[in-house]
Amino acid sequence: MRPKAPSVAPPIIWGVLLILATIVLTVFWNVAIVSDWFRQTMATSRPLFWTLLIGGLVLFTTVITGLVLFIVSLARQIVLNRRQQNFIDSVTHELKSPLTSLKLHLQTMEMRELEPAVRQEFTRLMLADVERLDALIDHVLEAAHMDTRLRRQELQDVELGPQLEAAIAIIRRRHQLPPEAIALDAHPVRVRTDPASLEIVLLNLLENAVKYSREEVRVGVRAFRAGEGEVAVAISDAGVGIPQNQLKRVFHRFHRVGNELTRIRTGTGLGLYIVKETLRGLGGRVEAFSAGENQGSVFTLTLPEAKHG
Repeated sequence: MRPKAPSVAPPIIWGVLLILATIVLTVFWNVAIVSDWFRQTMATSRPLFWTLLIGGLVLFTTVITGLVLFIVSLARQIVLNRRQQNFIDSVTHELKSPLTSLKLHLQTMEMRELEPAVRQEFTRLMLADVERLDALIDHVLEAAHMDTRLRRQELQDVELGPQLEAAIAIIRRRHQLPPEAIALDAHPVRVRTDPASLEIVLLNLLENAVKYSREEVRVGVRAFRAGEGEVAVAISDAGVGIPQNQLKRVFHRFHRVGNELTRIRTGTGLGLYIVKETLRGLGGRVEAFSAGENQGSVFTLTLPEAKHG
């Protein structure tokens, strides 16, 4: 799915308005202030002098303000275009890699008579590729239909522990991780949430923690009461970390941290955006913390606690 291209209308409109304002200002000041006509009029009509002077200052201020807004708008369009191009490149790679793997395994199975153990291993790898493709498609669809899905959320009281255990089991199976790779420490708490939406949030955060870990995956998941009427889940890793100036930007759509440690990881730049928007619809929030590059990161999501009784 190709992302919707940003509209070019705002920069064009701003540009036209700035040109018109500049022409008016130039004519106004050159004819009314600089010309002999204005100097002769100034001696007999001070109100006209102040009217023209104030009018010129207003136009000049408008031009400067419009120029700043134009530059800001243009810069945003450039950044968004760059992110969308990165998104297209990432999705293309994410689609092509598993498809190439599937094609190779199927061709090998067709051309050769394989041992049962080898055939079973090929089947396992192909299923992993299919699951990877399925997850990618779900990711893109979730972002595309975010507003519709948020309107369909049905809040209910949910035991948080089983939700965490189920999400962790999916990530362990998806990445073939040993049990000790993801450690869970969850107090018995209940939250007010939509179970399907919470699953999406947890899977995205856990996937992110595993993806940006180093060779040995060590992820910690801790659930606890964070304050009056709130429950928090902290998902920590010992991976590549996040620069301080990127801690808020990582939740922007299509944004990916641009350092060498993260470029080698595949991704669409949609996961954390989906997390933020989904939690917003659930009445929660998410924050990122990292001491810096190579220092790991912690993502803490907060949800309303279920009302007892």
